[in-house]
Amino acid sequence: MVALHATRELAKALKLPAKLVVDASASGSALGPWSLGLVHCRPVKLVVAVSAPTRWAMALHAAPLATLQQRFGPALLLNLLAIGVPPDRARAEVDAHLPVQWALGHDRGVLTHLNQCAGDVLWAANDGLSLPSLNQRLADRVIIKPQTGTPASEVLRVLGGDPDNVNRLKRAQGQTWRETYALMQAQTGQEVVTMPVQRLLGSERLEARHQAEILMGWLPRDESRVLASGRSPGWVPRELVLDLQGIEAAGPAFAAALQAEALALGLRQITLRDAPDDVADQLLQIK
Repeated sequence: MVALHATRELAKALKLPAKLVVDASASGSALGPWSLGLVHCRPVKLVVAVSAPTRWAMALHAAPLATLQQRFGPALLLNLLAIGVPPDRARAEVDAHLPVQWALGHDRGVLTHLNQCAGDVLWAANDGLSLPSLNQRLADRVIIKPQTGTPASEVLRVLGGDPDNVNRLKRAQGQTWRETYALMQAQTGQEVVTMPVQRLLGSERLEARHQAEILMGWLPRDESRVLASGRSPGWVPRELVLDLQGIEAAGPAFAAALQAEALALGLRQITLRDAPDDVADQLLQIK
């Protein structure tokens, strides 16, 4: 049994009584208790939940609020598996949460972290990120208090996974970015520039406006020239080839932002390579 501590706003939306009696045994899991808050993002409201012992956070759809208690366990299982918790340990942890019960009041440090996560989710969701991408973003968070590191690594340590896996992935990603930067710089001055999109963005889903801005920021720099700001201007090729190998999905917010970025830079032609049909259909508007 685990207690889910609702913020005042969430408690009001749930129509919880002003006082709740919490069972003394409602802490019988590695990740509980939890603090939950409501996030008013678009297109749908979300709930962010933070594990008090680990500060690991996840998000789930708010509606329907009447079933939030029942949906918490399945959402927890899905997110534990996503960060690499062994399936048997993930299911055992979810079972240890049952039945969940509502509670009021929060640890100040946990509430501070909840507010930070909620703010990040609000911005990223309004920018176009889907729920799976939001949860990946939350899993990648780094904290300083109560311990320095990634909460996802702490969850893996507690639940029998590989806590070093998160750091290994980050190091591998850093190495990939360095190699890809060299690849992009080698194309400075060329009429046709090819971008390996998945390697550049580190994501299989193209959904948010900021992803399009980041992608265009990877255009090679013309280091033979220096602007008044001290920076080298970007090289704008005649044709930009987007290599979409490994990309699984694309959304309208990303497509619209990419079109705007391309027009602002003066790109004459964008060509899609190795794009799944549904991804190509979504991005055709930028051609």
